[in-house]
Amino acid sequence: QAQAAKAPAGDGAALGLIPWPKVDFAKFGPIERKELGRIQKISGANLLRNAVMIPAVTNHDDADITELEAFRKSQAEVAKKEGIRFTLLAFLIKAAVVALKHYPTFNASLTPDGESLVMKQYFHIGVAVDTPLGLVVPVVRDADKKGLLEIARELGVVSARMRDGKINPADLQGGCFSISSLGGIGGTGACS
Repeated sequence: QAQAAKAPAGDGAALGLIPWPKVDFAKFGPIERKELGRIQKISGANLLRNAVMIPAVTNHDDADITELEAFRKSQAEVAKKEGIRFTLLAFLIKAAVVALKHYPTFNASLTPDGESLVMKQYFHIGVAVDTPLGLVVPVVRDADKKGLLEIARELGVVSARMRDGKINPADLQGGCFSISSLGGIGGTGACS
């Protein structure tokens, strides 16, 4: 146990992982640094160990989105005239932003030294896109400041660019939360 306490926080070396990249989160938007308390520091190492060693369990539930879907369909025709594919994904992005604002610790990253959290005050949401080159995760920046149709439009444009192989590295950086949309294949839930 003494060795585990001396190991650098989160470097992944003990697991044979490549080093975690050092990221300057401030280049993507405003941040605040928040020092971790003693219990959080102790808990962090245990939570990491448990996440690696214990199988994860994901709970799924059903939600009645009848009214939401009726609204989406009513707006989808208007959006289609503007060349926008208006799917539920835009709503999920907005819901993720609401959740991140309500639970700001989920919109944070641990500093490499394990001493504090970088509290992101921006909401850049990544969305997994299947391309001929493999899965990529372009980022919709400032999703909190955009409307549903604006998000849907931007998502369509960046997704098409990814599928066409015109990947700009800046499109893939700065995300603070990612969504994997399995809507195209259906199903009632997934976990990884």
